[in-house]
Amino acid sequence: MPEDATRRLLKQFGIAFTDFEDQTMIVLERLGALGSPTHSPAPALALAGEWLKTNGEVMAGWLEVTRLLVETQAKAQAEFLRVIGAAREATR
Repeated sequence: MPEDATRRLLKQFGIAFTDFEDQTMIVLERLGALGSPTHSPAPALALAGEWLKTNGEVMAGWLEVTRLLVETQAKAQAEFLRVIGAAREATR
């Protein structure tokens, strides 16, 4: 059964990701409403700054989830290999 810390991490990441999706949609709509690129780039740069900050936060969460997954897989793989190795030795 997953640890409480794992459940919290996945819940936090899920919330952060759905917030990121929402923000991305809003930013893209606002970017499209800015119109011609001949206007001042300041509004587009502000939107990019907001989006990049949130993107970095979501990527950090994704890396933490990935790290936990790889760690769990490595533990299971090591145990399977130990059991398989022991079974092979027993049949020799």
